[in-house]
Amino acid sequence: MVKKILTILEVIEKSSEYLKKKGVPSAKCDVEWIVSSVLKRPRMELFLNYEEVLPQKPLDQIRQLVLSRGKRVPLQHLLGTVQFGGLSLISDSRALIPRPETERLVEVLVNRLSESFKGSIFDLGTGSGAIVLSLCHSLPNSKGFGLEKCKRALSLANENILHCKMENRVKALHYDWEVDKLPEIEIGLIVSNPPYLDITEWESAETEVKQYDPLGALVSKNQGTFDFLQIINLASAKLSKGGILALEFGASHADVALNAMKVLFDVEILKDYNQCRRYAFGTKR
Repeated sequence: MVKKILTILEVIEKSSEYLKKKGVPSAKCDVEWIVSSVLKRPRMELFLNYEEVLPQKPLDQIRQLVLSRGKRVPLQHLLGTVQFGGLSLISDSRALIPRPETERLVEVLVNRLSESFKGSIFDLGTGSGAIVLSLCHSLPNSKGFGLEKCKRALSLANENILHCKMENRVKALHYDWEVDKLPEIEIGLIVSNPPYLDITEWESAETEVKQYDPLGALVSKNQGTFDFLQIINLASAKLSKGGILALEFGASHADVALNAMKVLFDVEILKDYNQCRRYAFGTKR
């Protein structure tokens, strides 16, 4: 049987239409990432070569990836990487895929802390290591510790530390904030994107989230407040005067976090790109 000849443009159009029918959000963007990954070219270069005919081998690779995306396998798992905070990180089902909302938290911290920041950064619930690695990448005089209770996620964090060549500055440690004490180290910044979804919110999430993101990285007790309140208590006891606590939480949690933190912290509540009150930035008094 003669194989049909397809240009880059035709592949993008046909694949995008297929993914739209499967209910995939951002179908065209996802296809462009798949094509650029298979061809090993920047996405922008695709637009300059729309009429180029694709050989059969990359065409078959693209087709298989598009079929998997149509089954709602996350794009980041298909590509094997995710871009976050200026780094390319390994991404798979062992840990939560880092979100743009969390990248915004990192941007806020980098803008507020100078490059001369020399403190130790503790990322509680580090998952893939995205937060601590991107902060240490942007704050070259800092040292980082990614703390995580899930052994599978911890293995991914360690792989990302090696992948980013930051093993001299970042360590991943097993830690459960419900049981363990924080290490006896002077801490300049505690940062966390803890679980904060209520179970009903998780039940209404996209297929990619429910099937491929670890439940324990997403859902928290007490309407999603349990874990970030635990972290506030830990930080209140551990941080010295001037120490910083930065948190991400659910869109309905800002007042809960503010009331818990303002006892010992000077607190500012900040908004995400969608203007939701998503983050708390506190300095210990």
